[in-house]
Amino acid sequence: MNLDPRVSRWAALLVLLLMLTTIYFLFFHWFFVAHAEKNEEIVMLNDSRQQYINEAAKTPELRKLLQDVKAAVGSNNEFLQADSKNLGNAEITSIFKNIVNQQTDETAACQIISQSPTQDREPEQFEKIILRVRMRCQYEIFVKILELIEENTPSLFVTDLRVESRNVNRYRKNANQPSAPENLEIRFDLFAFLKNPIEKDDEK
Repeated sequence: MNLDPRVSRWAALLVLLLMLTTIYFLFFHWFFVAHAEKNEEIVMLNDSRQQYINEAAKTPELRKLLQDVKAAVGSNNEFLQADSKNLGNAEITSIFKNIVNQQTDETAACQIISQSPTQDREPEQFEKIILRVRMRCQYEIFVKILELIEENTPSLFVTDLRVESRNVNRYRKNANQPSAPENLEIRFDLFAFLKNPIEKDDEK
């Protein structure tokens, strides 16, 4: 039986198309898919690179702004007047003693047991002067001292505050005698800032 030449031609084209499709999926499809994925990855990397370039372009402007802010603190009275760590330690010690003396003339009512400078282990933008304080003080007087610390200029800050009761009246001879106000055992860190900016590696 002879087939129509036109039918034979179409059949041959269909077989060729099927063969070409099979060859494409067997040998070439994975290549084009992988290539498309690489192109998407390249586009994403270029976008990220451009973002980094844009952020880096802002760095000089931000550094200048930071330096301007640091330079402006020269006339700011919220900082200690001292220009060195040793002078800063002496200044904050003197300020604290004056604050305590404003509240009591009786050493028994509020005593500074010890006050010692300590190192700043977490430096920030400006040099910090830290005074580690231990004292015995009546509660009402210490509250007033904290209020004066909060209102003081230059600015003072209190951290790591610990208060313990001493129970000094437990063995008084006369049980009917009114007890004296109790002195508390108080420990805290008092700190303030110098005007000296700290130059970090990423600002140089």
